[in-house]
Amino acid sequence: MADYATLAKDARAKHDAELSSAARNLGTKADPENFFDRVAAYLSEEMKNANKELSKSGAPLVARNYLPEFESEVFLTFGTDYLCRITLEVHAGRYRISAVLSGPPNGYEISRKDYPCNLDASALEMHQPVGQGQQTIGIHPDQIAVDIISGILRGGFD
Repeated sequence: MADYATLAKDARAKHDAELSSAARNLGTKADPENFFDRVAAYLSEEMKNANKELSKSGAPLVARNYLPEFESEVFLTFGTDYLCRITLEVHAGRYRISAVLSGPPNGYEISRKDYPCNLDASALEMHQPVGQGQQTIGIHPDQIAVDIISGILRGGFD
């Protein structure tokens, strides 16, 4: 027979711990625009690193285009072939960073990759689903930047 008194004490302790954790994190949601700005800063760093190697081989360079009407988005080009548009989007109350690569022969979308946001301030990280029923893996802004720049150079995202 189960000892329900002990189980009840354990359940009560877990419940109290979850309530105190929730109260501690109440109102400490991360700012998605701040996170996106961090990703944009890392994109600039990664672009410089990639361009050092590209210039050695004589390949086209990755460049950032600033468009006045699209201040909240990042546009990266690779030579005259590829354009990558990186945007912070909101769908059904959830934030995500979306990278869309367009290119030849007709300028249409070639590849897309989304990085869903987890706005819990305790993590301040992005989360990408690994598969159904599996846990999510945190992705830092520098990892997102590396993934985007390498996807542009490959001509598509994984």
